[in-house]
Formats: sequence, structure tokens, C-alpha cells
Amino acid sequence: MSKQQGSASGVQSTDAFEWEVYHNSETNIFELSKKLPEDLVANLAREVILRVASRTVAAGAAARPVSQEALLAFSTALASDSPKSAAKIIAAERKAGRPVEDIYVNFLAPAARQLGDMWNSDHITFAQVTVGSGRIFAIMRSMRHMFETVAPPDEPEVVFASVPGETHTLGVRMAADFFRNDGWNISLLVGLSHDDLLAEIAQISSRIIGLSFSGEHSLEALSQLIVALHICAPHLSIVVCGREAGEFRAILDLMGVDGIAATMEEAKLHFTRLSQAEG
Repeated sequence: MSKQQGSASGVQSTDAFEWEVYHNSETNIFELSKKLPEDLVANLAREVILRVASRTVAAGAAARPVSQEALLAFSTALASDSPKSAAKIIAAERKAGRPVEDIYVNFLAPAARQLGDMWNSDHITFAQVTVGSGRIFAIMRSMRHMFETVAPPDEPEVVFASVPGETHTLGVRMAADFFRNDGWNISLLVGLSHDDLLAEIAQISSRIIGLSFSGEHSLEALSQLIVALHICAPHLSIVVCGREAGEFRAILDLMGVDGIAATMEEAKLHFTRLSQAEG
């Protein structure tokens, strides 16, 4: 699907709320929660809440504050039985001209904090916070195209990164050398913690990242990283690379990655496709 939603007239708009992306993301998150262990699902929910709630600090004060009544209605809709209620509120705000960053700061961030507080105080169940955080994530995915920027030509075309906690980094180092010898501009990030890796990626304007994945023992760290990247760097296309990556395709597809590569050649095909699509 195009990252820009076509209108009825055939004219594409970067301001449209992408309902198909929202529906697919929300459905995928629900299916993912059934495939993963409960403790991992809980950690992913916490990751969404943490990353979205911290958006206020990064963005600063916004110009159009939201009433407590409107925020309560939105938070209630997030954890309700209606899959579209909360998304309809955001779509209406976008249609009325509220900027995307304003929505992040005044709707999504406080709602995420509220969900976290209610979860910690046992005012909502695990199932409710999973649904609510999943819908926040789906809303952000549906507005991904509004945050895309063109990377400067002198920036690396691809970031290669090892999953936090992974000690076997020879493979990703060899892959980086292989692609450099093939003429690609590569930035290599290895041995970093989750937060440090996100901070480094935030300083690089590349549009594609290849994550080195070595198996089930790294699945939790990889899952949390993918979720965080979708929130903190929505412009990035994510390719998961590694000999065992294909075995986890059913799970990785639900996470919304842009490619899965078990070999160097498969990775090259994905990177080439994504580079051409951005060009």
C-alpha cells in the first residue's frame, strides 16, 4: 500500500488518516498478542506507553490544549469494545486541522500516561491496557506518512544494527563490509543498549535499517526495538536479517517490518527495493 492515502478524486494527500493502515495494524497487534507469551506482550505494551508518553518532553508545549473531558473520552474509547471509536476522534481532529505533533502531545501522550497509571493502580485489566496501547500504536502507524522526511544524500543509505544484548556481532560486521564493498553507504551500530541504540538512530537520517537477528533468544529485545522504532522513527523502513529470521516470519510480519532476509542476497533485494521506492 502507498504511504500516502488516495482521495476519491485520485489525488494523494499526506494529511489523510489512513484507515486501512489503522485497521491492519490493530488487527495485527491483536493477532500478535495471541502468538507471544503474556510477559512479552506486557513488555511491548509498556514500551508503547513509555515511548508515546515521553513524546511531550521531546515536543514541548503545544499550542492547542485539549479539555479534560475530551481527553477522558479519548482514553475511554481506547480501551472500549469499539475498535474505531478512538481512531475516529483522531481522524476528526486531523480533518479539523489539528497538527500531527499536536495530536501526539495533547492526545496520545497523556492518554498513554493515563493508561499506564490505571494499569499500575489496577484500575484496568491487562487485556484492556493491551487493547488501549495497541490502538495508540495503530493510530501512530496510520499517521506514519505525515512524518516522513527526505534524507540528505550524504547520509548513510542503510543503518546496520545488532539487537540489544546480542553478543555475536561477527555476522552483522561481515554484512556491513559486504555491502560497503558492493558500493553501499553503511552505518554500523553494535553493542548498544536499547535506549542508546534509539538515541544513535535518532541522529542518523537514513531511511532504512537492517536489524541483525540471531534467533529466539533475541526475540524479546528485537520485538521491543521494532515497536520503539515504529514510534520514535516512523520514517524508517525496517528489514530483519539473519539465518533464522525466516522461521519467525509469522510473528515479524505482524510487527509491520518491511522485509525479512535470511541471506545477504535477500537483504540486498530488500534494500534495493526500498531505496528505489524512496527515490
